[in-house]
Amino acid sequence: MPEFKVPATSANLGSGYDTVGIALNLFNYFKVEKSEQLKIEVFDLTGKEINILQSDNLILKAYHYYFNYIKEPPVPALIIEKMQTPLARGLGSSSAAIIGGLLAAALMSKHFISESEFIKLAVALEKHPDNVVPALIGGLIINYKQNNIDKYLKIKLAAELDFVTVIPDFELKTIQARSVLPAKLNYQQSVFNLGRISLLTAAFLTADYQLLKAGMDDMLHQPYRKQLIPGFEQVIANAYNAGAWGAALSGAGPTFLAITSSKAAEIAAAMEAVFKRHKIAVNSYILKGYNKNTYQLVQEEALDSD
Repeated sequence: MPEFKVPATSANLGSGYDTVGIALNLFNYFKVEKSEQLKIEVFDLTGKEINILQSDNLILKAYHYYFNYIKEPPVPALIIEKMQTPLARGLGSSSAAIIGGLLAAALMSKHFISESEFIKLAVALEKHPDNVVPALIGGLIINYKQNNIDKYLKIKLAAELDFVTVIPDFELKTIQARSVLPAKLNYQQSVFNLGRISLLTAAFLTADYQLLKAGMDDMLHQPYRKQLIPGFEQVIANAYNAGAWGAALSGAGPTFLAITSSKAAEIAAAMEAVFKRHKIAVNSYILKGYNKNTYQLVQEEALDSD
């Protein structure tokens, strides 16, 4: 039974809206094997099976989408996902499901397409690349289009960095988080973010992490989304007061991400305290960046097993 893992991801990092994402060492685990009929089983953090409507099942959609792309009939299979990332919290659970379904199809068909084609399929299903590409490629990813083709730049995440993820116990669907965004932005906001994303990129390229506080500031999405999350501004303030290099929403939220090279536990506790004052249950992880290319790993393991 082929097995593989897909990392959690954190998108945007403040100023990099729909552009920047990172892979983290928190994983969703997949197993796939031939079966008499196509069946998908998904288990949450507690080991409880999640009942997902067929119309909402991203693993199923991705599996069929891959076989349709390679023009072959779907191979009946049992696909099992054991989740470590919570649903609808801003840590890429939907991207992990899409990547998992596509990889399961590649394994069952024994037909691996090129990496660029694989990314094209993943982005078509997810609609934006900032989670699916780092989930597949690892590291910090800057996404861009060239001649209508999805491309990326990968920056290796330093081992010294801790990524503190603080996860309040309520769901925030991406569609809801996008619904509060304005239809238009002005030049002042756009120019502000151009400067900030430049600093964000420079911080990781030069390891000058003091640039992250300015680099993770944002005027494109967080000012509008803060109304959806109690204590938003205080969570960010507490992260900085406790010593974080940078802090922002993880993806569309409600999870927050703080970046540090020390005092990770203290930063997590300071951020959690805000939600506890609002009587919202909260959990946190202190994670490392994940730099491995999942697509390459799965391909190599498939070749070795043939």
